[in-house]
Amino acid sequence: MPRSAAEPHAMRPRSARVGGWWPLALLLGAAWPSAALAGGFEQGEQGARAVGRAGAYAVAAADPTALHFNPGKLATLRGTRLAYSHNLTFYDITFDRQTLPDYWGAPYAGTSFEAERDDERLFALAPFLVVSSDFGLENWGFALGVYGPSALGKHSFRPYGPTSFQMTKMDVVMAYYSAAVAWKFRDVFGLGVTLQYVDTPRMDYGMIVDSTTADGLTPAPDDTSTQMETILRLSDRTGFTALVGLWGRPHRRVELGVGGRIVPVFLSLRGKVDVDKPELVSDDLRAKMDLTLPVQLRGGVRYLHPWRDRELFDVELDVVWENWSTIDAYDITFSGRINGQEVPPLSIDKKWKDTVAVRLGGDVTAVPNHLWFRLGGGYESAAVPKAYSHVDFPSFHRGTFAFGATGGGRGVYLTVGYMHIFQERRTISEVESKVYQVRPLAPCPDRCAGGVSGVPANAGVFSSRYDILSVMLDVNFNALFEGVGRRRKGRKQRPKGAGAAAG
Repeated sequence: MPRSAAEPHAMRPRSARVGGWWPLALLLGAAWPSAALAGGFEQGEQGARAVGRAGAYAVAAADPTALHFNPGKLATLRGTRLAYSHNLTFYDITFDRQTLPDYWGAPYAGTSFEAERDDERLFALAPFLVVSSDFGLENWGFALGVYGPSALGKHSFRPYGPTSFQMTKMDVVMAYYSAAVAWKFRDVFGLGVTLQYVDTPRMDYGMIVDSTTADGLTPAPDDTSTQMETILRLSDRTGFTALVGLWGRPHRRVELGVGGRIVPVFLSLRGKVDVDKPELVSDDLRAKMDLTLPVQLRGGVRYLHPWRDRELFDVELDVVWENWSTIDAYDITFSGRINGQEVPPLSIDKKWKDTVAVRLGGDVTAVPNHLWFRLGGGYESAAVPKAYSHVDFPSFHRGTFAFGATGGGRGVYLTVGYMHIFQERRTISEVESKVYQVRPLAPCPDRCAGGVSGVPANAGVFSSRYDILSVMLDVNFNALFEGVGRRRKGRKQRPKGAGAAAG
């Protein structure tokens, strides 16, 4: 069977194995909790090879990050390997708040706002560490790893600014501690499963809320009023989920694969509530919010073009479905009092929708065994309906363009991937808006004069774009030690004087 353009490390005989106990030590080391974490909801992709193919990696999955993309492909990885990949996400999110219309009356009518830009422009806390090994077993593969969702885990906007009724800050830290096992039948079929312990040590979320008990509305941010910045500081250290992956090769030029997260992540986030006006809070405030990260399924078909004893190039087409409609609202319950009153349960509508993404990407061999280039692109539908557009997770209709390269030899390979994500520009009027200022003690429309729905918080123009730079080091210890052994053997067999003659 030809060697794969997307599998630069599967290029040595079965006899070149590294035995002993140390592969297990590496596996345990990969899962050690001191590894850095990432945070936020999913966006973009994990792993430098996948980034360079715009995420078209459900079938290729030719390195230990298969633990995430398709755990069944782990059984095709020979020997013991360590992969460390790191994403740097550069992003630009801007909200230009609409001028307040005349119907707000004096003194608010005609109030204008400067465009607000996210103060956080770089999210660098996005590592992916995996160790895999076959332990000398012909048809099995195992892996341990730790990584976070590829996402934006941090936002910062000015308190009492144009975005403040939506959000002032967010800081999320989340990690997936993962263990995977895979089995294959020859080189024509395989399956695998990844079990994950989900740890969310921090989910901070802040916004300006109006603590008034009166009926009147204050449509502009005002730090001298009953408005106050409220920050939820929540965590959940006991999540769980599972991924599965299957692949098959019905023809030497065609490979199929399917997999994904089949168990939702049920988070029960609990913690305290901080405010910037403690004189308005008579008791310690605590909050609880239940949140579900959904089922995700990805599948694809891959064409492999042979050339001599390897593949010259491959092309993969993937479709990804994500069940984001599970997030209908942020439902929050409180204990404690504001202005002497108990805080009733709060529901912030989101109305997210399922998303579908189409991704196309592939690799081409430039220098056999040493250098590969890749390219990719795709489209993904929006999770957030237009009327509920928000700066916290602006998942709008988006397109992607990506490229990358892998180079190296003797078991050590460096991969660089780049992905640009461009999103639609959204303009929402006050009439269209379904995101409102939060009034926990006097919610609209029941407690608002005239039965209005509230103060629109997202009337304006949303602009956003993202760039992901990913770098991965992939070490195959079997190939590395085999190369070292050959060089030592060559030096021992070299006749005296050979060095001088060669010089």
